[in-house]
Amino acid sequence: MSLFHSTVSRRDFMKGLGLVGGIGGAAAVTPAFHDLDEVISAAESTRKRAWFVKEVDEPTVEIDWALVKRHHGGHSTQSAAVVARYPGLEAYNAMTRSGKSDADRMKDNEPGYRLRDAALGSANGGVFSGISLAGSPGAVGGVIPTCEADKFGRRKVQTPEQRGVPKWTGTPEEATKMLRAVMVFFGAANLGVGELDDHHKNFVGLTGDNIGTQYYPNIDKAPTTVTKPVVFADQPTFTWDQAKNITYVPNIPLWAVTYLIPQHQELNMRRPTVLGRTTQTRYRLRRETTTCTQDFITGIGYQSMADVPYRVLPSGPGIVLGGLGENARHSIMTLSPEVGAFGGYFDMLTDLELAPTKPIDAGMWRFCHSCGLCADLCPSGSITKKGEAEPSYEVRPSHLTPKDPPLPGMRESGEWHKLGRKTYWTDMPGSQIYQRSVDVCNVCWGNCVFNGANGAMIHQVVKGTASITPLFNAFFAAMHEPMGYGMKHGEEVEEWWNMSLPSNGFSSTMMARHMGY
Repeated sequence: MSLFHSTVSRRDFMKGLGLVGGIGGAAAVTPAFHDLDEVISAAESTRKRAWFVKEVDEPTVEIDWALVKRHHGGHSTQSAAVVARYPGLEAYNAMTRSGKSDADRMKDNEPGYRLRDAALGSANGGVFSGISLAGSPGAVGGVIPTCEADKFGRRKVQTPEQRGVPKWTGTPEEATKMLRAVMVFFGAANLGVGELDDHHKNFVGLTGDNIGTQYYPNIDKAPTTVTKPVVFADQPTFTWDQAKNITYVPNIPLWAVTYLIPQHQELNMRRPTVLGRTTQTRYRLRRETTTCTQDFITGIGYQSMADVPYRVLPSGPGIVLGGLGENARHSIMTLSPEVGAFGGYFDMLTDLELAPTKPIDAGMWRFCHSCGLCADLCPSGSITKKGEAEPSYEVRPSHLTPKDPPLPGMRESGEWHKLGRKTYWTDMPGSQIYQRSVDVCNVCWGNCVFNGANGAMIHQVVKGTASITPLFNAFFAAMHEPMGYGMKHGEEVEEWWNMSLPSNGFSSTMMARHMGY
């Protein structure tokens, strides 16, 4: 395998870091504790994380809260109506991919597109495995938390009242520790928590779903059954108006929980093939986690709401503010110290009072400033390249000139962009048009230095050094592919079938403090 045929020796790699020959660089990447109390308190009731992952009071990406406003879920480049404005509706509808089709690639026996690759993808359920738009509770076996009718939980467990006992009570810290144990038991790797205060309410979508071209250009005339509005209401419980498809969120103290479902990292390195696309297992794996967690919350006497409709609770803010990860150059997904650029994240709201978790600083967002690998390898050129521009609050236009006027209720330029983050710019219409007219993509999720393994000591040295100083960042980025962590091509793609991998394609012990059974 290519991983074991790198022309860079371990000693040469360490010399590149300045950690060989008596140089004291290793001291810079060693955790410092002053006494045992600090050691004990650092580990108490938390998931295991590398020593360089530090909790901080403010996220590493700057946020201007005055700019953060509630956003229509349909005002996104995942809405066909928004993207169609750029080439024009007729041209958009006529677009077909110029690249070779999956079917033709299969007939030609191309690696990553063969029969067994396609069969695996179909069995996984495709990108949206597990998602149901059914309107009846318990649809498709009753384990579908993304069913509109089940988003407040299936409510098939006994409540404390039905058991004849009071509901569970405890401190917010105890509640967060308890919920973490529950969600890890049901399949999550970790969680982040934030109080749904006046700032955080602005992350909740005004509407929750995408808008198709059948409502173009009058997207403001799309019915509520399509847009799925989300309304804060003076009422004690979550409710859903099925006839109008409006979700009502109670104006009571609520907490947002963002949780991580890891995905298959080896398959992630095989994008954009059919086999590589199967890496998106998060929708299938999250079903048990979400459904069973909501049952537990019901069982101790509280209520909850899953992230349904689709765009009601964008996970990005919860990841960054809750300490699961940091912002990334491409601004599409975030970076996790444990799983890199390709974690699966979901959200829920609950009235169980929780202790918020803090943002983290692991040096990843700073690393992005001096890396740019994902931008260099972006086939549509949609990600800001190193040296091209600096992070900014400013809205930039797409490199595509829109053929049609602005859509109702949307800005003229960069209308899809959610304001308030000081980040690099990503041209999302350019990305979407590439995927519609050329080929599938998402390779930026695979082309990330932080996707590399965590098992060996050298991985912790590399990431720990990056968290302290940018001096070696260019070297680390350059070593990503030679060390075997880049994208796979040709017959390398098919090596996956012969590998001995952990269940679900990731280590379930990556953040565990107690293990070894």
